[in-house]
Amino acid sequence: MIGRVLGNRYEIIEKIGGGGMSIVYKAKCRVLNRFVAIKILRDELTSDPDFVAKFKQESLSAASLTHPNIVNIYDTGIEGDIYYIVMEYVKGETLKKYISRKGKLSEQEAIKISKQIAEALKHAHSNNIVHRDIKPHNILITEDGIAKVTDFGIARAATSSTINNTSNVIGSVHYFSPEQARGGYVDEKSDIYSLGIVMYEMVTGVVPFDADNHISVAMKQIQEKPVPPSAKIRNLQISKGLEDIIMKCLEKHQSFRFQSIDELIKKIDSLYGFNTDTEHEDDAVDSPTIVIPAINDINNNLDNENNSDKNIEKNNENNVIDIDLVAEGSDRAFKTFFGEDAPGENAEDEGSYEEEQSPEERKKNRGITIAALLSALAVAVIGGMIALKAILYVPEVSVPDLLGRNEEEAQKIIEDMGLIFKVSGREYSKEYDEGRVMEQSVDEGKKIKEKSNVDVVVSKGKKSITVPDLVGKYSIEAGIILKDASLKEGSVKEANSDKVPAGQIMDQSPDAGTPANENDAVDYIVSLGPKIVYVKMPKVTGLEVNAAKLLIAQSGLTAGGVSEEPSEDVTKGLVVRQSVAAGQDVAQGTSILLTISSGKPEAPSEENPEEKPGEKPEEKPEEKPTASSYPLTITLPSNKDKVLVVVQKVADGGREIVYSKEVDTSAQSIIVNIKGSGTEVFEIYIDNELYDRAEIKF
Repeated sequence: MIGRVLGNRYEIIEKIGGGGMSIVYKAKCRVLNRFVAIKILRDELTSDPDFVAKFKQESLSAASLTHPNIVNIYDTGIEGDIYYIVMEYVKGETLKKYISRKGKLSEQEAIKISKQIAEALKHAHSNNIVHRDIKPHNILITEDGIAKVTDFGIARAATSSTINNTSNVIGSVHYFSPEQARGGYVDEKSDIYSLGIVMYEMVTGVVPFDADNHISVAMKQIQEKPVPPSAKIRNLQISKGLEDIIMKCLEKHQSFRFQSIDELIKKIDSLYGFNTDTEHEDDAVDSPTIVIPAINDINNNLDNENNSDKNIEKNNENNVIDIDLVAEGSDRAFKTFFGEDAPGENAEDEGSYEEEQSPEERKKNRGITIAALLSALAVAVIGGMIALKAILYVPEVSVPDLLGRNEEEAQKIIEDMGLIFKVSGREYSKEYDEGRVMEQSVDEGKKIKEKSNVDVVVSKGKKSITVPDLVGKYSIEAGIILKDASLKEGSVKEANSDKVPAGQIMDQSPDAGTPANENDAVDYIVSLGPKIVYVKMPKVTGLEVNAAKLLIAQSGLTAGGVSEEPSEDVTKGLVVRQSVAAGQDVAQGTSILLTISSGKPEAPSEENPEEKPGEKPEEKPEEKPTASSYPLTITLPSNKDKVLVVVQKVADGGREIVYSKEVDTSAQSIIVNIKGSGTEVFEIYIDNELYDRAEIKF
């Protein structure tokens, strides 16, 4: 792809990354003269309509989002069998590499990045899009430290059922939510769970759940509670506030997590020390102490700016009139606060009193009047805030222990306390009977405000389980079948069988359909195939053919075909050679081929002097029975370095070994060319155990 131009516009420069679905290249846009990133669906997936649909889903999901913390989508296109998405080119590295490079992040940096990811998810959720694959690999960190969320390849509309095939769980096993692991309904709170794991990894450097295989990790996501970060890493310095946020994000039940990304963002913001309610309350309490200095400032300003009554009346006539009017209407307030008569108390004396005042006295009185007004206003504000606080005050109650109580009783207790009772789910339980509360969202003794929700999970009782049918299944399947039925493997034995092929289960206990409890053990027996008895091959060379056949039969073997050849040393009619060497262990019933002497070679005849002694005239081809060759492929076991492979032809007259060799299993398989005519049966033995049986048509 390097050097190729897509859409007559985007010149591909270099490969910069890749994943399971696509490969990402750096490219240059010839129109806008800027670098872009181009994600191209892998060649092997272009013929798969499911992957093409997911690829198109990413472009549709991400193209509808515009946010500084989301990688922008510029363009999409199809060129031949190339499906591509043109995206913003981000110069930086993935959060996964960033964490790996630094080991773990400081709390302040982890909070900063978490806030940016949360803001990106808030924008996506407001557009009804759930990402479903939040993980450090899908978060890019720019050189300026800005986090950008990418890869909306499996994002879905929040209103859809998202996952409906439990056998194909979508997401990344170390980061997806319990409901994704179960193949259940996924919503915005699933992204919150995944973000919680990312936050956990940022502060600790490790994921909360890990195991040798993906199935085990998924089971931990469903069943196990995460170890708090402070307990996971020795001497880890983490505030209780951040740890509480992470642990709430990682609640197994969706209803126990933050109910929206907005709620999570507010909690993250609180870690910076901002508390709006506290600030307002402090301002209200301190406000009376601010008024007095302001009065002095006003009086000083009046003294400095107005040196005489004449200048005041000339330059600020309107202001003087306004202040006088205020002063006239404020006499009663002045009297109330200062305990003395205000000037102009009697209406009939107002004119004469005003005339008797000097300019300095009038200025002083105006300042006092303004101070009285400001003081009255401050008192009114404080009183109003106190009254408002009293109106808005919501009493708190201590949450009781609901575990083990029946649903109706728990609901009555909660509602009698002024709280809201809500059943968030019903699940099977070995500990709690049906109808009993098995989990509650708020711990016993915690104080919450009235009208707050208390979510509970109610038990459906013990799960009804029946033993599945294992007979006829291969032993490798048994563990998975039992695990799906909430049962486990018990005693596993092996036995020979002439009817059940090797590797298949021939019996089980208890029988299929039997009622069982969770984690009950099921025993079963695996077939080893027909029992093979080995005998020693006797020495029959030098014996008369009939005597040789008798000895072979007495040893539990079968006499096979007999052929002749001339011999200088062996008398005519005696056995020259046997197909299995004397003393070798061989399976009972094996067919043994014999070669007998036809006597000494004949002298060359006069008709054909070039014929050598012992040679037979060449037989005409048409007189030979025709036989075909068949390449029999044998897959070798991987649990041994070398094995003995024996192939026997099975016929009515007995058995014939057509191949016997010790082979190296590193080749994984071998091809044995066998000959025959018509339809013949062959058995394959590996290390003297029946491995396979094949019926071949030549």
